[in-house]
Amino acid sequence: MTPKYRHVLLFIGLWWGLVSASVAMAQPPSPALVTLPLSALAQGKKVTVLQQGHADSDLSWTIEPHYAAQQAKLQVRYLTSPDTTPGSQLLVAMDGQIVGAVTLNPELPRGSFTVLLGHQAFAAGVHHLVLRVMPGPVAGGGPAAATSAWTQIDFTASQLSFDQQVIPWRHLDFAHLSEMLQESARSGSLPLPMQFYGVANTTLLRAGQEAVAGVALRSSAAVKVDAHAPASLAGVAPQQAANSLRVSAALGVASAIPPSLLPQTPITGPTILLEHDPDNALGVTILFTGKTEAEILQAAQAFAVNRAVLPLGDRWNVVNEGDHLSEASFGPQNAVYPGEPVTLHDLQGPAVASAVPHSTATISFWMPGGLFASRQSNLKMALTMATQPLQGSSDQPIITVMANHHWISEWKLTPGVANYQTTIPFTALVAGENRVTLHIVDGKVSVFPNSTIQLPAAHRYAVLPDLSLFQRTGFPLVANGTGKHLSVWYANGALSDWSAGLTLFGRLAQASHSPLPDARATFSMPTTRNVLAVGTAASIPAQWLSASPFVPKKMGIQWQVSTRHGTSPWLGATNNLAPAYLIESPTPYQGEVAVTFLASSEAGLKTAAWHLVEMPNWNGLHGDLAWETGSGTFSSTLVGSHFLYGSRNSGWFWIFLFSVKPWLWVLAGVAAVSFATLVVWIYTLRKKAQWRAEEAV
Repeated sequence: MTPKYRHVLLFIGLWWGLVSASVAMAQPPSPALVTLPLSALAQGKKVTVLQQGHADSDLSWTIEPHYAAQQAKLQVRYLTSPDTTPGSQLLVAMDGQIVGAVTLNPELPRGSFTVLLGHQAFAAGVHHLVLRVMPGPVAGGGPAAATSAWTQIDFTASQLSFDQQVIPWRHLDFAHLSEMLQESARSGSLPLPMQFYGVANTTLLRAGQEAVAGVALRSSAAVKVDAHAPASLAGVAPQQAANSLRVSAALGVASAIPPSLLPQTPITGPTILLEHDPDNALGVTILFTGKTEAEILQAAQAFAVNRAVLPLGDRWNVVNEGDHLSEASFGPQNAVYPGEPVTLHDLQGPAVASAVPHSTATISFWMPGGLFASRQSNLKMALTMATQPLQGSSDQPIITVMANHHWISEWKLTPGVANYQTTIPFTALVAGENRVTLHIVDGKVSVFPNSTIQLPAAHRYAVLPDLSLFQRTGFPLVANGTGKHLSVWYANGALSDWSAGLTLFGRLAQASHSPLPDARATFSMPTTRNVLAVGTAASIPAQWLSASPFVPKKMGIQWQVSTRHGTSPWLGATNNLAPAYLIESPTPYQGEVAVTFLASSEAGLKTAAWHLVEMPNWNGLHGDLAWETGSGTFSSTLVGSHFLYGSRNSGWFWIFLFSVKPWLWVLAGVAAVSFATLVVWIYTLRKKAQWRAEEAV
């Protein structure tokens, strides 16, 4: 064979391989065999006993959305009593239709049988499976009577088996986005592949932050971002997509996006598209595009901010702020800020049911971090409640107020609709999620949506470093609902930095309950603002951690502890580098705070960030230093001394300082007494001198 034909055949072979791979990837996966013991359908119950002519065993089989079951079979293992009536049958019914039966033989008490539940495919929803024992005929042809005979079903050994088929989304609609995200997070975390198109710049990356925040705020699962290369970052290709119900994201100007992702109508402004993933038959892609990077940012911000109101259909044209941001919520949802009365309707929305009385009512709200108020300050609650005493009870209903599991107060209720006012000490509240519970004895109440709660006037001060305050509310990086003073620094500018930084930004958005639309992105070391820094020991200069007691080295780490006599020399060092560190410390410039995420290598940065945002690791943060162990878990501690965060220009700062360090009150009291004594002494000396002068005259 000549070289010419050899090259032609080689080209045809490569082309055919690529076509076959793409076709195989686009095909839905083959059904997977699933086997469930009947105990899984009976809330863990291991056995049940059925008596002839008495209650049935009713089991609920739930098929989750976007799944279907084919070739469903039921295998039943049973034991029947010796006095079972001849001709008795064990029936199996599915959704009200009898699908099979077996004759019970008391001479062969132990048995099993398998029945096909139906030839059709079972769609998503709840299906009812019923097992029933029908007694045999009696002599003379009369009706069968109930007897003491029984049949025992072994739920542990019996099992339901079926072929599970995943069904892709047929109709894409933004209104279904929450369901899509829920189905993508079946393992407790939400993987989010993100493809960037076009030139890598801070505007495009900031749009990526808002896109991730919009996804994170619609899901309670930790979002794990896997960023893929824009055109300017060569050498990194997207990973092959698996067939799964996943949600991915893509960002780029319309001129840089492949035509297969674009609609037939031209892109004329900020646009968000919801479409099938061309590389994954079961997945969907959220595409943020526009004619410029600024329009992409506008589209991503509209997506992040409009969390309660989403457009219908699979295309969202962001015309202007007036059309799409009028009902936007820039700040945290479910949040209460100092001095602002908030109604329960605004806090809980449709969850407030004034028409249905309950014996327990719960009011949940989120409070920003770093707030300080005087010890006499209280949360004010103005409640409108309808009280309904229990029938037959002569006692007046009593309500008990609990705040975060602390007893607050107790009083009697008046039957009917009435207005009540109560207070909760500010010291009983915590930064982040708060829960106020109303327990009613001898009655029920319904709380009206126009009831209000109001935090007292407070100031933003805190004792830092405190990673627990950071993980609960994002404080101090997020000192307001928009991230006005926050920058995210991607130190190396590599894709691993992008993945890690976007993953942490999504967790930060969840902690602060806000999309943080004013947060910036930068590739160079900041000189102002609070900072979330992401990089490695090689990419982040030592100057950045100059105010931190913990300094990573190329071959190890060092730490020092500040004392009342000043900063001590380096107290310790180790050559055992952890895979990653999380450090909270002051910035090199005055008055700001940084949370720095460091990895020992660029390759492990993304994976370490994924581990950090997982629920057990994230909720366990405290102190000022967290480090990753070899098993992917994070430990944390306090290495350096605390410092005070807040504006020293306010008189409230000194009140806060005295409350943090009570010995200052003693010092101030001693100083006041000493000063008063000195004044009296000087006054007395002058009087004595005056008396002597008068006596001399």
